[in-house]
Amino acid sequence: MYGKRGRIGLLVPSVNTVVEPDFVRMAPDGVNIYAARMRNSTSDAEDTCRMLDHVERAADELGSAHVDVIAFACTSGSFLRGTEGEAELRRRIEDASGAKAVATTSGAVVEALRALGVGRLSVATPYLDEVNESERAFFEEHGFQVLRIAGMGILDAFSIGTVDRERTLDLARSVLAPDSEGLFISCTNLPAIDLIEPLEREIGIPVVTSNQATFWGCLRSLDYNRSIRGFGRLMRDSR
Repeated sequence: MYGKRGRIGLLVPSVNTVVEPDFVRMAPDGVNIYAARMRNSTSDAEDTCRMLDHVERAADELGSAHVDVIAFACTSGSFLRGTEGEAELRRRIEDASGAKAVATTSGAVVEALRALGVGRLSVATPYLDEVNESERAFFEEHGFQVLRIAGMGILDAFSIGTVDRERTLDLARSVLAPDSEGLFISCTNLPAIDLIEPLEREIGIPVVTSNQATFWGCLRSLDYNRSIRGFGRLMRDSR
């Protein structure tokens, strides 16, 4: 039977071409991934919040597949309205889907950073400045100290998925503050999971990405506690 160890449902921004392949790559045998899409086009706050109008419809579709956990796989869409907005988003998904467990990317990142003992962090994003400031505020609401945050200023949301490895590495290195206890690379549409282990070896501190943390959070909901190698300390050691 497909999904014998768990079925993960993803609420995916319609332009996102990265999160589903990343989840499939990280998935252990017996864990399967199913997705529904929410229409969007740009990465600014207005369009991202408008995408939330599609949450109930997409969550209802995933609920009909009897998934075990639903993840809202959009970082900015889950932090733009702050901690209260993130909690309300989870409630909306629960009500629409009937799923036993619900996660959001931003919520999963918070839990991942805590599991790794990170309090002071640097954040690299593909976002506009207005979105970066909302992200800073979200982490600070949760008690983190954001030492530096910088973005690529990409407005076309589809284009985030085409960013090359070197551009992301350059930003990650430039944003890293000397006292950082962890580095977070934000956005589920930014290709980044292949950078986690090389960066961890280079900078000597944990590296968390949106897709890695969201998948880790889903596995926790499934009570899957085995180490998964190849995707950084979080997946290897924080089970």
